[in-house]
Amino acid sequence: MHKNNLSNFIEIVLSQSHKAMKLNEIPVGSVIINPVTNKLVSKAHNCEISYNDPTAHAEILCIRKACKKLNQKRLDGFELITYLEPCNMCKEVIKSTRISKVYFLLKNDNPQRRTIPNIKYTQIKDKSENLVKLFFKEKRIKNLNQYLF
Repeated sequence: MHKNNLSNFIEIVLSQSHKAMKLNEIPVGSVIINPVTNKLVSKAHNCEISYNDPTAHAEILCIRKACKKLNQKRLDGFELITYLEPCNMCKEVIKSTRISKVYFLLKNDNPQRRTIPNIKYTQIKDKSENLVKLFFKEKRIKNLNQYLF
């Protein structure tokens, strides 16, 4: 991306970050852009406190808005610009949406994030049918039938 275009989007990120701060939210703003057209797709700021939602990070809200606006669940080729380096939760969502590039202004060096305790995950042994496996098997059969008939 051209540096002049990047600075225009950084201004929007900063504006969103200031907006969050005025609302007593952690001051993080994000934008998603289409690098081909150089157009803004969505913008958002943190809303964890006002939404009572620990997933209401600027990056995730921005992704939700972009997906809704574009009526698609993936953002292949799009780019995200955010104020603070994304946390692990946001990084996983970014990967799931297939955003191609992420720019951030500040590194997330908060030592408190390292003190969050690890959660113990335990699989429950059960004889339930694997619905995920069944779902994709049925999808493959439907797709195959489309080509055969």
